[in-house]
Amino acid sequence: MFNRVRRNLRGSILTAFALLLFLSFVLIGGAFQLVLRIVVRQNAVAELNEVQESYVDMSGFTMLVRHGMFGRRVNQFYINDQFELLYPHIATYESVEVAELLQLHNLSPGELNNRRLRTSGGIFYVTSLPAFSYTDWYAVFYVDVTDISRFSTRVNLLLLLLVAVIWAFAMIITTFLAGSLAWPLHNLNHFAQQIGRGDFSPNEATFRNEEFDTLNQSLNHAARQLAKYDNEQKTFFQNVSHELRTPLMSIKLYAEGINHGIMDAKDASTVILDATNRLTGMVGDILYVSRIDNITNPNRDEVNLIDLVEKRIRLHENPMQKGLITLRHDDSSVMISCIKSYIERALDNLISNALRYAESEIIVECHAADGRAVVRVIDDGPGFEPDSLPHVFERFYRGKNGLSGIGLAIVKSIIDQHNGTATAENKEKGAVLTISLPLASKK
Repeated sequence: MFNRVRRNLRGSILTAFALLLFLSFVLIGGAFQLVLRIVVRQNAVAELNEVQESYVDMSGFTMLVRHGMFGRRVNQFYINDQFELLYPHIATYESVEVAELLQLHNLSPGELNNRRLRTSGGIFYVTSLPAFSYTDWYAVFYVDVTDISRFSTRVNLLLLLLVAVIWAFAMIITTFLAGSLAWPLHNLNHFAQQIGRGDFSPNEATFRNEEFDTLNQSLNHAARQLAKYDNEQKTFFQNVSHELRTPLMSIKLYAEGINHGIMDAKDASTVILDATNRLTGMVGDILYVSRIDNITNPNRDEVNLIDLVEKRIRLHENPMQKGLITLRHDDSSVMISCIKSYIERALDNLISNALRYAESEIIVECHAADGRAVVRVIDDGPGFEPDSLPHVFERFYRGKNGLSGIGLAIVKSIIDQHNGTATAENKEKGAVLTISLPLASKK
C-alpha cells in the first residue's frame, strides 16, 4: 500500500515555488533559444540565397560583399572535391577554417545547402554553387552568425541571473506567506485539540484571511453547541439521579418495612407498585428521547391529523373526565407526512400535560394555515411560571417543582424531527401549547 509522505506546509510551498521558477526559466529560455535560432537561420538562409542569385563567375578570385542583419558580410571562396582552395594566398581565416571542417567531416562541397557549421572560431551557415569557369570547383558562400550566438549566450546568463534574484525574493516572500498560512492552521489545530479534551472555551484569535476566520467561527459555534450539550448532559444526570432516587428510596423503605414486619404488606405493596410505575415511566421517557435523536432516515406515512387527534383524545378521556376535552376543527382532513407512532406520542404528551393542570376545560384546535398543520392545546390551569416559560421544552430543565419538561422535551424532539415548531405561552388563565408541521405535498 502506498504510504504518503507527510510534508510541512512551509516546505511544500517553498518547493512548489522553486519548481515553478525553474520550469519558468526552462520554458522561457527554451522558447527564446528556439525562436532566436529560427530567426537567425531564416535570415542567414535569405542572405545566402540572395547572394547566390546575384552570383556571377569571374576569371579571378571573386568576393561578393553584402552586409546583413549580423553586421558581417557574406563571404565566398572556391574549393574542389579534394578540399583545395583556389586562391589560398588570399583566403580569409574563416574560409580556411570552414574548408578544414568540411574535410574533417568528409562533406563534399556539392552537398552544402544552407548547412550550419560550428568551428573553433565561430558558427557559420554555408551553401555552395558549381563554379562555371572551373571544372570540379565550387563557389562556397558562408555567413558568420557567431556574434548573434554569443548574444544569445549572454541573454541566457542574464536570464539565469534574473531567475536567481527572483528566486531569492520569492523564497523570502513565500516564507512569510507560508508562515501566515501555517500559524492559523496551528492555532485552529490547537483549538480543535482543546475541544477534543473537553475544554469548550471559545477561540479569541482573529484571522485576516476570510476562510480561516469562517472556519474559526464554525469551530466556536461547534464548541458552544458541545458546551451546551455537555451542560445538558450533566444537568440530566443530576436531575435523573435525584428523580430516580425518590422512587427507589420509597421502594427500599417499604420493602424493609415489610421485611421487618412493621408495615402492612398490602399498603406497602401499593406504594411500591406506584413507585415502580413512576420509575418505569421515567426510564421509558429517557430511552424514548435517546431513540428519537438516533433517527436518521425514517419511513413516513401520510395520515389525517384530525383523525389522529380525535383518537388520542378518546384514549385519554375517562368517565370522570367525559366532556372535559373539546376538539375544534374547520376542515375534514389535514394531511401530514409523519412517523405515526411518534406524532401519537407527541399528542399524548400534550394532552397529558393539559390534563395534569386543567381545572374544568381543555380545548384542542386542529386546522391548516399557510401550508402548515397546526394543533393548539389550551387549558384553564395555572399556566407556566414566567421564569420557566422560555425553558419548558428544554431537555432536562429543572423547574421549581423538580424535574420538569421531560414530556415536553419529547414533544420538541419529535416535532423537530418532522421539520416543525413547538411553542408555549400563557393566556389570561391557563396555558397554550402549539405545534406546527408541514402539510403533506400534493401528488
